[in-house]
Amino acid sequence: MLRQDFTLELSSDNNFSVLNRIINILNRRRVRIKKMMAFENEDDFRRGGIIMLLFTTPDLMEKVKGQLEKLIETDEVNVFEGSASYLEFSERIIDID
Repeated sequence: MLRQDFTLELSSDNNFSVLNRIINILNRRRVRIKKMMAFENEDDFRRGGIIMLLFTTPDLMEKVKGQLEKLIETDEVNVFEGSASYLEFSERIIDID
């Protein structure tokens, strides 16, 4: 299968080491992180999210999504093909600040 860009959007608790565990899931599957933006919710500092532009196969992306959904702190994981969604989400975050 050919590798391609995927945008991953994740919302979770903003706890210590959550980002580390997310990165470990990606590293174990050799998924390349091209860009990443992590943020804290303005209304609740205990909540946050991550937007990532990843480079991998569709099959591996589905496996990664399943593993991320199993994390206790994770509320929602969305995957989109291509980089257009990453640009849209990142602009929205930057505009908020």
